[in-house]
Amino acid sequence: MSASLFWFRRDLRLTDNPGLHAAVAAGGPVYAVFCVDELARLNARQNAFVTGSLRALRTALDKRDATLTLVNGSPATALVETARRLGAKAVYSSRSYVRSERRVETAVADALYAAGIEVHALKGDVVHEPEAVAERKQSAGDGYRVFPPFLAAWQALEVDVSSGESFPDGRDDQPGALPPEDGSAALAPGEAAAYGALEKFTTARAADYAANAPYPARDGTSNLAPYLRFGCISPRVVHQALARRMSWSWTLAQERASMALFVRQLAIRDFFIQLAYFVPAVHDESLQEKMRAFPWSEDAATLQLWREGRTGYPLVDAGMRQLLGQGLVHQRAAICAASFCCFDLGLDWRLGRRVWMDEYLAADEALCDGNWQWLAGVGSDQAAYPRIHNPEKQARQFDAQAVYVRRWIPELRKLPTAAALAPWRVDRQHQIELGFFTPGVYPRPVVEHERAAREFLARYRAFRPTET
Repeated sequence: MSASLFWFRRDLRLTDNPGLHAAVAAGGPVYAVFCVDELARLNARQNAFVTGSLRALRTALDKRDATLTLVNGSPATALVETARRLGAKAVYSSRSYVRSERRVETAVADALYAAGIEVHALKGDVVHEPEAVAERKQSAGDGYRVFPPFLAAWQALEVDVSSGESFPDGRDDQPGALPPEDGSAALAPGEAAAYGALEKFTTARAADYAANAPYPARDGTSNLAPYLRFGCISPRVVHQALARRMSWSWTLAQERASMALFVRQLAIRDFFIQLAYFVPAVHDESLQEKMRAFPWSEDAATLQLWREGRTGYPLVDAGMRQLLGQGLVHQRAAICAASFCCFDLGLDWRLGRRVWMDEYLAADEALCDGNWQWLAGVGSDQAAYPRIHNPEKQARQFDAQAVYVRRWIPELRKLPTAAALAPWRVDRQHQIELGFFTPGVYPRPVVEHERAAREFLARYRAFRPTET
């Protein structure tokens, strides 16, 4: 039997990897390969995380007398050369969905076919393939543009059973060197760490997810996003772990509903991925055609204040400082920060998305495109008007004791709770006594929220009637 390559990309795992499973099932030696040039598309934290995951993968394969080969150069050229050197007649991989990754995939396939090497791209990192969900659609057009009907179709499909572990067995005497690892990742990388995070979530947090996850100060989220982003764990495995616990007779109805809320997050993830797959233009322009010419601001100074967490609104600033400090950010703080960016500051959603792509550990083109457009009111959200979040009310509702705010804003740590949540509401005499709004201390609000929101809505209403 002839040898084959398995091209690792954003599926850095051995369990429930359909492409790897197919390569092993085909028989013959299977060589594991990763193209180092693909790291160039990632931010610094992601580079560190992927490098650590590759190190863990290489260690796991070494224990089975196999190797992980790292190759340099364009993937199209490098894979052809590696296949020829190792005598491989086929290359297997997981398929891509976003435009930038599909372009690489297409270039690789063209080069391999031209060299007489077979190409097999199998099921990727979604619970359900975009085409499988789209087949249930009743209206015209490819894929879904709004979430509720997508969710109904997604929930109606059976989830594939995990394919279990598969191991490449080829040993390459020229495996290449791992890139230097700077250790800046906030979470431990690799498949074992991913399963540890899943175990911790399903046994200790999932039952109370609905009650705890919305609050930034509570440790109630799954921390699975980076592992799903780079395929250290399969979303199908995550889905099955939750579904199994939901099926237990002793699981309380409230706990079952809480777990179902998290499963819905997996559906949202699949929704934005299928949107990027069927409508690749969403990376460059608004999904809502009527909003494509909306006059957003691109003011660099304002963007920098927001990016650095110096807007004067504590929950917004805490979220941005967590993002810059850890590469992670709580969802509620992220929603509040994104709303403030687009509506209070009027900044182009693409600028905010760029910051996320530059800083967020789990940054993913499809999810950043979809989430930022939804939050900016130009994407799949069908609300009549933008959902403008009041940063002060959000802070009082979701961080009532200012625990999260104090954690990320040192200037506010010693202040009373009311002052930490809304410093500008403290009377002038107390502002002076507490040292507010002085150089090196906490800044004044860059805008007045109520006024900024009214002005944005006025521009929004004035713009919408001109669209046909």
